[in-house]
Amino acid sequence: MEKMRLLPPPIVALLLLGLAFLVDRWLPGLPRLRLPTAGLILMAAGFSLGILALHKFRLYRTTFVPHGEPTALVTAGPYSWTRNPMYLGLFTLLLGLALYFGHLPLFLIPAAFFFIIDRAHIPHEEAILAKLFGDKYSDYRSRVGRWL
Repeated sequence: MEKMRLLPPPIVALLLLGLAFLVDRWLPGLPRLRLPTAGLILMAAGFSLGILALHKFRLYRTTFVPHGEPTALVTAGPYSWTRNPMYLGLFTLLLGLALYFGHLPLFLIPAAFFFIIDRAHIPHEEAILAKLFGDKYSDYRSRVGRWL
């Protein structure tokens, strides 16, 4: 299978955030919807989920790089209830940022991130995992949802 080169998800998130802030600057005076406490909670939850997921990859000594070659199928910890806790963590963090700052263009970022990751990154990674881990991955995929 030919390796597909995609921008790493954190870079995708940063580019989308930059675009949202530019749109906000170009359209001053947009109303705000600030919920800073909820935003902080979601940012902390998303960051924690991502770090916990990354830690599991480290324990299993497998790559966390999206275009890297995995050496183990991680199904423990947050991977027991979502197949993509790092992406879910980034999504949650982006939603928290939108709530914290309240810029309306920021509310489009979690949806755009979800769409890009769900349509480009995850199918590519799933194909690699299916090829490498066969029935074991198929069973895991049938038990645990892609996002939740």
